[in-house]
Amino acid sequence: MMARVKNEVLPPMLHNPLIDVSVPFMLPRFSLRGRLVRLQNVSSKILHQHAYPFPIAKILAEFLVAGAALAGLLKFKGVFTLQTKTNGPLNLTVIDVTDEGHMRGYAQFNPEKLESNITFKDLLGQGYLGFTIDQGLNSDRYQGIVSLNHAGLSQALEHYFDQSEQLETRLCIASEKTGDDTWKSSALLLQQLPTQSVSQETWTHIDALLNTLFPEEFLDFSIACDTLLTRLFHEGGLTVFDPLFLKAQCRCSKERIKDFLATLIPGEIEALLEKEQLKMTCEFCNHRYTFDRKDIITLH
Repeated sequence: MMARVKNEVLPPMLHNPLIDVSVPFMLPRFSLRGRLVRLQNVSSKILHQHAYPFPIAKILAEFLVAGAALAGLLKFKGVFTLQTKTNGPLNLTVIDVTDEGHMRGYAQFNPEKLESNITFKDLLGQGYLGFTIDQGLNSDRYQGIVSLNHAGLSQALEHYFDQSEQLETRLCIASEKTGDDTWKSSALLLQQLPTQSVSQETWTHIDALLNTLFPEEFLDFSIACDTLLTRLFHEGGLTVFDPLFLKAQCRCSKERIKDFLATLIPGEIEALLEKEQLKMTCEFCNHRYTFDRKDIITLH
C-alpha cells in the first residue's frame, strides 16, 4: 500500500502527471531507496540552447536526468556536478544541479567524427566520468571518479557505486525526441540503504520488475508518478516523499563575469577587447554578454 510521510493520503499533485520533478521514495521491505526523475521543459530548454546533433543531444538528455537522480540522493547545500572528459567525438559533457533544483548542461564535440548509429562507448571513447559536490568555501569538496569503458551511462554509474561506495545500485534511463522537437527523459534509480544489506534474491526480483518497464511507459508522462511506482513496487511497502521541482536555470550573470575579469591584469583585459568592446558567451546557456570599455575600465 502506498503511503506518504506524516500524511494518510497522498497530495493530489502526485496523483496527477508531473514533469520536471525528482520524486524520492523508499521501499522499506526491500531495504531500498529510490528516485524517479522526469524531465521535459528542462531538457528541451537546455538542449535547444545549442545546435546539437541528435546523438549528442540524446546523451546530454540522459546525463541531465541521471544527474538529477544522483543529486536527489545526496544531502547538500550547493552544486552537484556530473562531468565526462574523454577522447571520443563527445569529448566533454557537464551538467550540474543545485540543491534548489536549478539545472544546466553543456556538451563539447567534434562533428567531423560523428557517425550514424554511433554507440555510447564509441561516442565517448576512453576517459573518465566524475562527480563533485561543491558546498562553498567553508566545506570540503566531495569527488568521485570512474573510468568510462561501459556500454552505457547506467552501467558506468552502477559500477561506481558498487565498487567505490559498496552500495549496489540499479539505474534505468530513457530519452526521446518527440515530433514537436520536445526532449523527454526519465530516470529510475534504486539503491540499497547505506546501513542495510539487500539479498541477491531481492535484487533478482527487482531486476525482473525493471525488465517489465518498457521505454514507451517510462516516457509516458500522462501516467502519474505514484501510478507507475505502485505498479512496479507495491510489494516493497512503497513510501513517497515530496517531489523536488526542477528548473533550467543558468548561473551566469554580468556580475559573475565582472568578478572573473577583475582577476585579470589590465593587459589581459586589453587583449580581449575588440573595437572597444569585450564580448563573452556562456558555454552553458549560450547567452552573449557585451561590455564597453567604460564598463570594465574601473575593475582595477
